[in-house]
Amino acid sequence: MAARAVALAALVALLAPAPADDPPDRAPAGVHKAEAVASSPKITGSGMAWWGDRLIVADRGGKRLLAFTPPDKFETFAEGLTPVGVAAAPDGSLVVVDRGDDGPRLLRFTADGKRTVLASDDVGTPQFLAVHATGTVYWSGFPDGGTRVLAPGGKPTALATKIGHTYGAALSPKQDWLYVSSKLPNAERRGVWRFPLDAKGVPGEAEFFLKVQALEPDVPDLPAAKDGAKSLLGWVGRLQGIAVDSLGNLYVAGAESHTSGEAVAVVAPDGKKVAAMILGVPRNVSGLAFGGADGRTLFVTGAGEYPLHQVRLPVRGAGR
Repeated sequence: MAARAVALAALVALLAPAPADDPPDRAPAGVHKAEAVASSPKITGSGMAWWGDRLIVADRGGKRLLAFTPPDKFETFAEGLTPVGVAAAPDGSLVVVDRGDDGPRLLRFTADGKRTVLASDDVGTPQFLAVHATGTVYWSGFPDGGTRVLAPGGKPTALATKIGHTYGAALSPKQDWLYVSSKLPNAERRGVWRFPLDAKGVPGEAEFFLKVQALEPDVPDLPAAKDGAKSLLGWVGRLQGIAVDSLGNLYVAGAESHTSGEAVAVVAPDGKKVAAMILGVPRNVSGLAFGGADGRTLFVTGAGEYPLHQVRLPVRGAGR
Protein backbone atom coordinates (compact mmCIF):
# COMPACT_ATOMS: atom_id res chain seq x y z
CA MET A 1 0.00 0.00 0.00
CA ALA A 2 2.82 2.38 0.91
CA ALA A 3 4.58 1.71 -2.40
CA ARG A 4 1.33 2.38 -4.26
CA ALA A 5 0.88 5.70 -2.44
CA VAL A 6 4.44 6.75 -3.32
CA ALA A 7 3.88 5.86 -6.98
CA LEU A 8 0.61 7.84 -7.03
CA ALA A 9 2.31 10.87 -5.46
CA ALA A 10 5.09 10.68 -8.04
CA LEU A 11 2.52 10.58 -10.86
CA VAL A 12 0.67 13.58 -9.45
CA ALA A 13 3.95 15.51 -9.22
CA LEU A 14 4.82 14.61 -12.81
CA LEU A 15 1.46 15.79 -14.14
CA ALA A 16 1.30 18.93 -12.04
CA PRO A 17 1.81 22.24 -13.88
CA ALA A 18 5.20 23.94 -13.62
CA PRO A 19 5.50 26.50 -10.82
CA ALA A 20 4.42 30.01 -11.81
CA ASP A 21 7.95 31.31 -11.25
CA ASP A 22 9.43 28.75 -13.66
CA PRO A 23 7.46 29.12 -16.90
CA PRO A 24 8.33 27.03 -19.96
CA ASP A 25 10.86 28.45 -22.38
CA ARG A 26 9.46 30.59 -25.18
CA ALA A 27 11.25 31.84 -28.26
CA PRO A 28 11.99 35.58 -28.14
CA ALA A 29 9.90 37.71 -30.49
CA GLY A 30 9.84 41.39 -31.40
CA VAL A 31 12.32 43.88 -30.01
CA HIS A 32 14.08 43.52 -26.66
CA LYS A 33 16.19 46.17 -24.95
CA ALA A 34 19.53 45.49 -23.26
CA GLU A 35 20.84 47.75 -20.52
CA ALA A 36 24.21 48.34 -18.89
CA VAL A 37 24.74 46.72 -15.49
CA ALA A 38 24.69 49.77 -13.20
CA SER A 39 27.67 48.73 -11.08
CA SER A 40 29.82 47.52 -13.98
CA PRO A 41 33.24 49.02 -14.64
CA LYS A 42 34.15 49.78 -18.24
CA ILE A 43 35.67 46.67 -19.78
CA THR A 44 37.54 45.85 -22.96
CA GLY A 45 35.48 42.71 -22.95
CA SER A 46 35.78 39.50 -24.88
CA GLY A 47 34.35 36.04 -24.11
CA MET A 48 32.53 35.01 -20.95
CA ALA A 49 30.76 32.08 -19.33
CA TRP A 50 28.34 31.46 -16.49
CA TRP A 51 30.29 29.35 -13.99
CA GLY A 52 28.64 28.15 -10.80
CA ASP A 53 26.70 31.13 -9.51
CA ARG A 54 28.55 33.92 -11.30
CA LEU A 55 29.63 35.22 -14.68
CA ILE A 56 33.33 35.11 -15.60
CA VAL A 57 34.25 37.84 -18.09
CA ALA A 58 37.48 38.06 -20.08
CA ASP A 59 38.63 41.64 -19.50
CA ARG A 60 41.30 41.68 -22.18
CA GLY A 61 42.26 45.30 -21.61
CA GLY A 62 42.57 44.80 -17.85
CA LYS A 63 44.55 41.55 -18.34
CA ARG A 64 42.30 39.72 -15.94
CA LEU A 65 39.28 37.50 -15.52
CA LEU A 66 36.50 39.51 -13.92
CA ALA A 67 33.79 37.77 -11.87
CA PHE A 68 30.28 39.24 -11.73
CA THR A 69 27.86 37.98 -9.09
CA PRO A 70 24.41 39.51 -9.70
CA PRO A 71 23.07 41.93 -8.97
CA ASP A 72 26.06 44.21 -8.43
CA LYS A 73 29.26 42.50 -7.24
CA PHE A 74 32.38 42.66 -9.44
CA GLU A 75 35.74 41.23 -8.35
CA THR A 76 38.94 40.01 -9.99
CA PHE A 77 39.13 36.23 -10.28
CA ALA A 78 42.56 35.92 -11.96
CA GLU A 79 45.27 38.30 -13.14
CA GLY A 80 48.46 38.18 -15.21
CA LEU A 81 47.00 36.96 -18.49
CA THR A 82 45.34 38.32 -21.61
CA PRO A 83 42.09 36.34 -21.70
CA VAL A 84 39.90 36.02 -24.77
CA GLY A 85 37.63 32.97 -24.87
CA VAL A 86 36.00 31.52 -21.74
CA ALA A 87 33.93 28.34 -21.36
CA ALA A 88 32.66 26.23 -18.46
CA ALA A 89 33.61 22.55 -18.66
CA PRO A 90 31.48 19.57 -17.51
CA ASP A 91 34.02 18.64 -14.83
CA GLY A 92 33.39 21.96 -13.08
CA SER A 93 36.53 23.67 -14.33
CA LEU A 94 36.85 26.79 -16.49
CA VAL A 95 38.72 26.74 -19.81
CA VAL A 96 40.27 30.03 -20.94
CA VAL A 97 42.15 31.20 -24.03
CA ASP A 98 45.19 33.27 -23.04
CA ARG A 99 46.80 35.45 -25.72
CA GLY A 100 49.36 37.02 -23.38
CA ASP A 101 53.17 36.95 -23.34
CA ASP A 102 53.18 33.20 -22.68
CA GLY A 103 50.42 32.50 -25.21
CA PRO A 104 48.67 31.59 -27.25
CA ARG A 105 47.54 28.78 -25.00
CA LEU A 106 44.53 27.18 -23.35
CA LEU A 107 44.37 27.27 -19.56
CA ARG A 108 42.20 25.32 -17.13
CA PHE A 109 41.09 26.97 -13.87
CA THR A 110 39.60 25.37 -10.78
CA ALA A 111 37.18 27.19 -8.50
CA ASP A 112 39.98 28.19 -6.10
CA GLY A 113 41.81 30.02 -8.91
CA LYS A 114 44.53 27.43 -9.56
CA ARG A 115 45.52 27.26 -13.22
CA THR A 116 47.16 24.63 -15.40
CA VAL A 117 48.12 24.70 -19.06
CA LEU A 118 45.70 22.58 -21.07
CA ALA A 119 47.43 23.11 -24.42
CA SER A 120 50.09 25.41 -25.85
CA ASP A 121 51.35 23.59 -28.95
CA ASP A 122 49.47 23.60 -32.26
CA VAL A 123 46.68 25.78 -30.90
CA GLY A 124 46.68 28.12 -33.91
CA THR A 125 45.29 31.59 -33.19
CA PRO A 126 42.66 30.73 -30.55
CA GLN A 127 39.76 33.05 -29.90
CA PHE A 128 36.48 31.77 -28.41
CA LEU A 129 35.67 28.36 -26.94
CA ALA A 130 32.97 25.73 -26.50
CA VAL A 131 33.22 22.55 -24.42
CA HIS A 132 31.25 19.36 -25.15
CA ALA A 133 29.71 17.10 -22.47
CA THR A 134 32.49 14.61 -23.23
CA GLY A 135 35.10 17.19 -22.25
CA THR A 136 36.14 17.82 -25.85
CA VAL A 137 37.19 21.45 -26.36
CA TYR A 138 36.62 23.40 -29.59
CA TRP A 139 37.96 26.82 -30.41
CA SER A 140 37.85 29.34 -33.24
CA GLY A 141 40.89 30.86 -34.93
CA PHE A 142 41.10 34.58 -35.65
CA PRO A 143 42.53 35.71 -37.94
CA ASP A 144 43.80 32.60 -39.69
CA GLY A 145 44.27 29.67 -37.33
CA GLY A 146 41.20 27.70 -38.37
CA THR A 147 38.81 25.87 -36.06
CA ARG A 148 40.48 23.32 -33.76
CA VAL A 149 39.51 20.52 -31.42
CA LEU A 150 41.08 18.84 -28.40
CA ALA A 151 39.60 15.56 -27.15
CA PRO A 152 40.40 14.40 -23.59
CA GLY A 153 43.84 12.80 -23.58
CA GLY A 154 44.48 13.87 -27.18
CA LYS A 155 46.34 16.64 -28.97
CA PRO A 156 45.00 19.78 -30.69
CA THR A 157 43.83 19.08 -34.23
CA ALA A 158 42.94 21.59 -36.94
CA LEU A 159 39.68 20.68 -38.66
CA ALA A 160 39.94 20.03 -42.39
CA THR A 161 37.38 22.70 -43.28
CA LYS A 162 39.41 25.84 -42.70
CA ILE A 163 37.10 28.81 -42.29
CA GLY A 164 38.63 32.27 -42.42
CA HIS A 165 38.36 34.66 -39.50
CA THR A 166 36.36 32.40 -37.18
CA TYR A 167 35.51 34.07 -33.89
CA GLY A 168 32.47 32.93 -31.87
CA ALA A 169 31.91 29.27 -30.96
CA ALA A 170 28.80 27.60 -29.49
CA LEU A 171 27.03 24.24 -29.26
CA SER A 172 23.44 23.32 -30.13
CA PRO A 173 21.12 22.24 -27.28
CA LYS A 174 21.71 18.53 -28.02
CA GLN A 175 25.40 19.19 -28.67
CA ASP A 176 25.09 17.61 -32.10
CA TRP A 177 26.26 20.78 -33.88
CA LEU A 178 29.21 23.10 -33.34
CA TYR A 179 28.58 26.63 -34.61
CA VAL A 180 31.37 29.07 -35.45
CA SER A 181 30.87 32.64 -36.64
CA SER A 182 33.03 34.17 -39.34
CA LYS A 183 34.17 37.79 -39.19
CA LEU A 184 35.31 37.94 -42.82
CA PRO A 185 35.45 41.42 -44.41
CA ASN A 186 33.78 39.89 -47.48
CA ALA A 187 30.05 40.39 -46.81
CA GLU A 188 29.16 37.51 -49.13
CA ARG A 189 30.95 35.06 -46.83
CA ARG A 190 29.96 36.57 -43.52
CA GLY A 191 27.83 34.31 -41.39
CA VAL A 192 27.78 31.15 -39.29
CA TRP A 193 29.22 27.75 -40.17
CA ARG A 194 28.33 24.53 -38.42
CA PHE A 195 30.06 21.17 -37.92
CA PRO A 196 28.01 18.02 -37.20
CA LEU A 197 29.13 16.26 -34.01
CA ASP A 198 28.72 12.58 -33.19
CA ALA A 199 27.93 11.28 -29.70
CA LYS A 200 31.61 11.44 -28.76
CA GLY A 201 31.90 15.04 -29.92
CA VAL A 202 33.90 14.20 -33.04
CA PRO A 203 33.26 16.82 -35.78
CA GLY A 204 32.28 16.04 -39.36
CA GLU A 205 32.54 18.26 -42.42
CA ALA A 206 31.36 21.84 -41.98
CA GLU A 207 28.65 23.62 -43.95
CA PHE A 208 27.90 27.31 -44.45
CA PHE A 209 24.71 27.50 -42.41
CA LEU A 210 23.65 31.11 -41.93
CA LYS A 211 24.41 33.87 -44.44
CA VAL A 212 23.86 37.26 -42.80
CA GLN A 213 23.40 39.14 -46.04
CA ALA A 214 20.49 36.89 -47.03
CA LEU A 215 18.47 37.55 -43.86
CA GLU A 216 15.97 40.40 -43.47
CA PRO A 217 14.84 41.38 -39.93
CA ASP A 218 11.06 41.62 -40.43
CA VAL A 219 10.49 42.22 -36.72
CA PRO A 220 7.58 44.26 -35.27
CA ASP A 221 8.58 47.58 -33.64
CA LEU A 222 12.12 47.47 -35.06
CA PRO A 223 13.24 51.03 -35.96
CA ALA A 224 13.93 51.72 -39.61
CA ALA A 225 17.46 50.89 -40.70
CA LYS A 226 19.69 53.98 -40.80
CA ASP A 227 20.92 53.05 -44.28
CA GLY A 228 17.50 52.01 -45.56
CA ALA A 229 18.74 48.51 -46.34
CA LYS A 230 16.61 45.41 -45.76
CA SER A 231 19.49 43.07 -45.00
CA LEU A 232 20.52 42.08 -41.47
CA LEU A 233 24.12 42.80 -42.47
CA GLY A 234 24.23 46.43 -41.31
CA TRP A 235 22.70 45.60 -37.93
CA VAL A 236 25.19 42.99 -36.76
CA GLY A 237 28.38 44.14 -38.50
CA ARG A 238 31.29 41.72 -38.72
CA LEU A 239 30.26 38.77 -36.57
CA GLN A 240 32.06 38.08 -33.31
CA GLY A 241 30.13 36.55 -30.42
CA ILE A 242 27.54 33.79 -30.80
CA ALA A 243 25.19 32.10 -28.33
CA VAL A 244 22.45 29.46 -28.55
CA ASP A 245 19.34 29.11 -26.42
CA SER A 246 17.58 25.94 -25.21
CA LEU A 247 15.20 26.02 -28.20
CA GLY A 248 18.05 26.17 -30.70
CA ASN A 249 17.80 29.86 -31.66
CA LEU A 250 21.11 31.48 -32.55
CA TYR A 251 22.21 34.88 -31.22
CA VAL A 252 24.69 36.75 -33.44
CA ALA A 253 26.32 40.16 -33.27
CA GLY A 254 29.61 41.82 -33.97
CA ALA A 255 31.73 44.88 -34.44
CA GLU A 256 32.38 47.32 -37.30
CA SER A 257 30.26 47.87 -40.44
CA HIS A 258 27.17 49.01 -38.52
CA THR A 259 25.37 50.93 -41.25
CA SER A 260 21.80 50.09 -40.17
CA GLY A 261 22.19 50.30 -36.39
CA GLU A 262 23.53 48.05 -33.63
CA ALA A 263 21.79 44.90 -32.48
CA VAL A 264 22.01 41.29 -31.45
CA ALA A 265 19.93 39.25 -33.90
CA VAL A 266 18.00 36.18 -32.77
CA VAL A 267 17.86 33.74 -35.68
CA ALA A 268 15.51 30.74 -35.81
CA PRO A 269 17.06 27.25 -35.47
CA ASP A 270 16.83 26.63 -39.22
CA GLY A 271 18.94 29.74 -39.89
CA LYS A 272 16.34 31.19 -42.26
CA LYS A 273 14.43 33.79 -40.23
CA VAL A 274 15.21 36.59 -37.81
CA ALA A 275 12.88 35.90 -34.88
CA ALA A 276 13.78 38.90 -32.70
CA MET A 277 16.23 41.76 -32.29
CA ILE A 278 17.97 43.02 -29.16
CA LEU A 279 18.83 46.72 -29.17
CA GLY A 280 20.64 48.92 -26.66
CA VAL A 281 23.87 46.91 -26.97
CA PRO A 282 27.46 48.19 -27.28
CA ARG A 283 28.41 49.31 -30.77
CA ASN A 284 31.19 46.73 -30.92
CA VAL A 285 29.70 43.55 -29.49
CA SER A 286 32.34 40.96 -28.64
CA GLY A 287 30.88 38.22 -26.45
CA LEU A 288 27.44 36.76 -25.74
CA ALA A 289 26.59 34.36 -22.92
CA PHE A 290 23.49 33.18 -21.08
CA GLY A 291 23.47 33.06 -17.30
CA GLY A 292 21.72 34.21 -14.18
CA ALA A 293 20.00 32.10 -11.55
CA ASP A 294 17.41 30.81 -14.03
CA GLY A 295 19.61 30.93 -17.15
CA ARG A 296 17.37 33.51 -18.87
CA THR A 297 19.69 36.52 -18.81
CA LEU A 298 21.77 37.19 -21.91
CA PHE A 299 24.99 39.03 -21.10
CA VAL A 300 26.79 41.15 -23.70
CA THR A 301 30.35 42.47 -23.73
CA GLY A 302 31.80 45.13 -26.01
CA ALA A 303 35.25 45.20 -27.60
CA GLY A 304 36.01 48.64 -26.23
CA GLU A 305 35.49 50.64 -23.07
CA TYR A 306 31.95 49.49 -22.38
CA PRO A 307 30.20 48.30 -19.21
CA LEU A 308 28.74 44.80 -19.14
CA HIS A 309 25.23 44.72 -20.63
CA GLN A 310 22.34 42.37 -19.94
CA VAL A 311 18.81 41.60 -21.13
CA ARG A 312 16.14 39.33 -19.68
CA LEU A 313 14.62 36.85 -22.16
CA PRO A 314 11.82 34.25 -22.01
CA VAL A 315 14.19 31.37 -22.73
CA ARG A 316 17.19 29.71 -21.08
CA GLY A 317 20.53 29.35 -22.73
CA ALA A 318 21.46 25.95 -24.14
CA GLY A 319 22.69 23.70 -21.35
CA ARG A 320 21.32 25.95 -18.60
